[in-house]
Amino acid sequence: MNDVDDILTPTSLWLKQKRRIALATVISTWGSSPRPVGGQMAIDENGEIIGSVSGGCIEGSVISEGINSINDGKSRIKDYGISNDMAWEVGLACGGELKVLIQPLNLEDEIIYSIVDSIKKREVVKLKIDCSTGYRKIDNTIGNQISHFDKSKNEFIHIIDPKPRLFIIGAVHIAQALVSLAEVADYEMILIDPRDHFATKNRFPNCKIINEWPDEALSKFHLDKSSHLVTLTHDPKIDDLALIYCIKKNFGYIGSLGSKKTHSKRCERLLEKGFNNDELSKIHAPIGLDIKAKTPAEIATSILAEIINYRRMNHDEWKKCQ
Repeated sequence: MNDVDDILTPTSLWLKQKRRIALATVISTWGSSPRPVGGQMAIDENGEIIGSVSGGCIEGSVISEGINSINDGKSRIKDYGISNDMAWEVGLACGGELKVLIQPLNLEDEIIYSIVDSIKKREVVKLKIDCSTGYRKIDNTIGNQISHFDKSKNEFIHIIDPKPRLFIIGAVHIAQALVSLAEVADYEMILIDPRDHFATKNRFPNCKIINEWPDEALSKFHLDKSSHLVTLTHDPKIDDLALIYCIKKNFGYIGSLGSKKTHSKRCERLLEKGFNNDELSKIHAPIGLDIKAKTPAEIATSILAEIINYRRMNHDEWKKCQ
C-alpha cells in the first residue's frame, strides 16, 4: 500500500547524477491527513521535489528544512499542525497533525538502490530508521507489522510492500470499467482471458493482456499478498481454474462475480475438488461492497472499493466486520 516506487526510483537517479538530496517521510499522523504514514518527498539542494507529504499545506516548510538538512548533514523531525482553515485553502476537508522525518542522503547511499531493486523484484522491504541519527538499515527480522513510529525508541519502522497488482479474469464490460478505475488508483493490472476476440488491445488499451487459460497465465507470476484476483466471466470453465490455482497461494483479495446462489454452486464444485470451507471463505462473493450497484461502472466501483477496504485491514479484522 504505497507509492514509494514513484518516489525512490527517480530519487535513485538523482543520486546517480550526484545531486544532493534530502528525503522527507511522514512517520506519524493524527486527524485528517492527505498522505499516509510512509508517504515521502525527495528534495534537492535547489528546492526541486519529487512526491508530497501533505496536500500542499506544509510543503514549503519541508522544502526549507530539507535544504537545511542537506547543508548541515543532520536529520530532524518536524511536527506540523494543519488548521482547518489552512486545510480548506488546499482542498482538504479538515486539519490534523503530521510528524515528518527529514534525512540527508549520502551520495554513496546503497540503501536506496537496494530498496529500488527489491521493489522491482516485488519483495517486501522492512526498514528500521534511527530518527536521532538518521541511520537506516534493512532488517528482515522485523515481523509482520505496519509502518509506525516508536516514540520510546525514537525509531521509525517503514514497511514497503510491492505495488498492488490486480489480476482480472474475463474481458467483460465490468472489466473495462474496473481497468479504468484501477489505473487511477495506481494498480498494476493483468487481464487474463483465453478468448482472444474479447481480450483485445482495442478494448483494453492500458492493460497487460494474456490470452491463455488462467492457471497457465498465473503460473508465470510470483504471487504475493499484494496480488489480488477478481473472476468475472460467469463461466466455471474459466473462473474456477483461477480460483483453484490461487486459493491455497499466499494471495491477497480473491473475489468472484455472481449471486449467492451462483456462489453456492461454485463452492459445491470446489469442495468436490478437495478444498475445505475455511479455504473457500477466502472468496469474497457476491463480489464488491453492497452499494446497490447495477451498471458495469457501479459494479466495478464496488469491487475496487472492497479491494481497497481489504488492503487497509488484515484478513481477520475484515472477517470480524462482516
